[in-house]
Amino acid sequence: MVRLNEPPAGHWIYVFRIVANPSKGEIDSDRVVFDRERGLLFASEEPLVPEWIRYIDLWISEANAQVAADEAAEEKRRAETEARDKRDALLKQVNEKFKNL
Repeated sequence: MVRLNEPPAGHWIYVFRIVANPSKGEIDSDRVVFDRERGLLFASEEPLVPEWIRYIDLWISEANAQVAADEAAEEKRRAETEARDKRDALLKQVNEKFKNL
C-alpha cells in the first residue's frame, strides 16, 4: 500500500490508465487500485516490488504531465471563449448604438 497525499481526481485516474502502457507479465497498470481510504494498492511478490515502484513512478509522472497538458489546453479554450464572448458583446453593443442612423 502506498499512501497518497490526496485522492486523485477521476480524470487523473482515467489518464493514468491510458498513459500507463501495459508492461511485462506481472507488472500491469490494470492491477493498480486507487482506494480513497487506503491509497494506491497493488499486489505483488516481494522480489517484484522495486520494479512495480519504478513503473508506478513512471506512470504517475506520465499521468501528471498529461493532466497538466489537458488543464493548460482547457484554460486556453476557456480564455479564447471568453475573448470571443467579449468581442461579440462589444460588436452587439456597437451595432445597437448605430442601428438607427
